[in-house]
Amino acid sequence: MKILLTAFFLLFSRELSFTWHQQEYDAIIVDPKQEQIHMHWLDDKGVPYKTINALQQVLNKPALMITNGGMFEPGNVPVGLYIENGKIIRPLDTAQNKPGNFYLLPNGVFYTDQQGAHVTTTTEFKNNAISYATQSGPMLVIDGKIHPLFKPGSENVNLRSGVGIMPDGKVVFIISKSNQTNFYDFATIFKEKFGCKNALYLDGAISKMYLKGNRKDDVGGDFGVMIAVTTK
Repeated sequence: MKILLTAFFLLFSRELSFTWHQQEYDAIIVDPKQEQIHMHWLDDKGVPYKTINALQQVLNKPALMITNGGMFEPGNVPVGLYIENGKIIRPLDTAQNKPGNFYLLPNGVFYTDQQGAHVTTTTEFKNNAISYATQSGPMLVIDGKIHPLFKPGSENVNLRSGVGIMPDGKVVFIISKSNQTNFYDFATIFKEKFGCKNALYLDGAISKMYLKGNRKDDVGGDFGVMIAVTTK
């Protein structure tokens, strides 16, 4: 029994539940050296997976986490850059002066390569041997600073999900438990609690995050790109 409990702890110890500025959040810390971070959009027939349930069925290994990985157009088509297995499926979107959170500039890209996982602004992104990438926006933290358009006490509240890179190269995915989080408070979690120099907003009201321990019932959805984490 002791061995089983220890194994359980090790499996789920990277999952966190915490309170920040009177709001509750769930998170997972992922080590790219120990876990695989892949992105998924279309099945082998060219049809979007759309739901966490559908993606779970085709993964080679049980998922530690699955979350929607950015915004999309009608037909579940990703807005902006999408790279899968080194292939550019959708091009980088550098448009300005368009409505919506995606275009609350600077926006950015979450991507992986042989060196690990990264978040960078769209203007700084370079497609150099990228394995997977999804573009979203706005950036939450840019070179250690909160996005300049975010304001403390903002009444622009919603469900929020995002991803950041910690100082040791680990990746933290975070989702709020309620729809009462503003951008500024959400960004401070990445900057102050996890020390992220760069973090990216993934999505809002529709977001879900399956976690094998804390959020195993958070499935379903109607998404474009999804990000999955499994063991290597």
